[in-house]
Amino acid sequence: MTDRGEAVENEQGWAWECDSSRAWVLGDMGDDYQTLVSRIMDGLVDLAAMGIDPKSGSLYEDPAPMRLRTYEDEHLMVWYQTIGHRCRVYLKRVNL
Repeated sequence: MTDRGEAVENEQGWAWECDSSRAWVLGDMGDDYQTLVSRIMDGLVDLAAMGIDPKSGSLYEDPAPMRLRTYEDEHLMVWYQTIGHRCRVYLKRVNL
């Protein structure tokens, strides 16, 4: 996986962005955690570009496609929203 970062599109034209701003979502979070968030978001963007939700499978069969979603690992939990017609995954919140 390459380090694309916020608002840098992948090969399919998808990207992720902080909603409403990077300062609002990430605040004074340490660099290590910001790097981890960026890598997780890059992965979620790659999945969204393929129409895959990490929990439920297909984004195409989701009855509420613009709902708020969560992804968690042993380090943090991210709240995000996938907007297909904009080719964007919006990061809403991060819980450490």
